[in-house]
Amino acid sequence: MCGSRAGAENALRVARRYLENELKLTVNTTKTHIAHSDEGVKFLGVVIHSKYTRIQGKKVVRLKQKLKSLTKRNRGIGLAAIIRELNPVLRGFVSYFRVANCARVLKQVMSWLRRRLRCIQLKQWKKPGRLHRRLKQLGYQPPFRHIRMQSWRNAASPLASLALPNTYLHNDLKLMDLAKVKTGITVPEFGVN
Repeated sequence: MCGSRAGAENALRVARRYLENELKLTVNTTKTHIAHSDEGVKFLGVVIHSKYTRIQGKKVVRLKQKLKSLTKRNRGIGLAAIIRELNPVLRGFVSYFRVANCARVLKQVMSWLRRRLRCIQLKQWKKPGRLHRRLKQLGYQPPFRHIRMQSWRNAASPLASLALPNTYLHNDLKLMDLAKVKTGITVPEFGVN
């Protein structure tokens, strides 16, 4: 956090000398560089900009890969058991990255994850008749469209959303909702009196 390029280069030289000579540590020259905060500085999984902080894209991709492996459609276990496995992963991710301004990213991840969970349940129901029975139990009136129960596309259909609404997944099955987590850090304003 220096005011000029020359000041930043001097601070880097001093820090490198101290780390290598006094502490006997090796400074990674490929990662250690001078950067402007407007371009963003990558640090511990986040990118720090002048006015906000965001999660690195590769960290979100890695989270989705982990969630994808936990939500395979051929695992043969119920939705409640899958959600019990998902919650610690979601809780850990959001606890680490809540310092970033990531509300939109977390909302997108949750939307994608709920669709995957609906896809699992549709596959387990196997036939549209079971989906239609669930809709009737919830008070919806037929006729209902027949959909392919194995299709990823149909996991986003209105029928799947009506049969397995967000409130059912979050309130009844206790899926952690990342979209409700307060994210971002606020920098206090220091005024001169």
